[in-house]
Amino acid sequence: MRTAIVGIGNSLMRDDGVGVHVARALTETSLPCGVEVIDGGTDPDVVFALDGFERVVVVDAMRGGEAPGTVYRLDGDVEFDGVDRGACHDVGLLDTLRAVRPVGEAPEVVLLGVEPEEIDWGTELSPAVRASVPRVVEIVHGVVRQKTWRS
Repeated sequence: MRTAIVGIGNSLMRDDGVGVHVARALTETSLPCGVEVIDGGTDPDVVFALDGFERVVVVDAMRGGEAPGTVYRLDGDVEFDGVDRGACHDVGLLDTLRAVRPVGEAPEVVLLGVEPEEIDWGTELSPAVRASVPRVVEIVHGVVRQKTWRS
């Protein structure tokens, strides 16, 4: 089963780029066969790079109201009513992915969001978000090794 891990975000806007930082960190690790890491950045066309993948892990900054560096996991066909769309590129990616795939062919999706502290000009992550990157990498490894994501 082909799995894509997509890091989303603007790496010039500090914590907004956490998904890109996680994607870069994942390229330094050993992932199972059939797992590909994609640095999606802020490119809206990244959805087209996901053609042929049955499973997709999206990593992005997400405001959920908890402490900076908190990691959130949303599985499957979740509703995004409580998600701050202004700080969450992945919602647009997921909406687009569902729109361009025929009904019944959408991949299984796991969204990993990291609570940002600072979204402002700069290339460095805030200390709290930087400290969460190894944990997110570990979570991604666990997710891709799960046999099924759907309950």
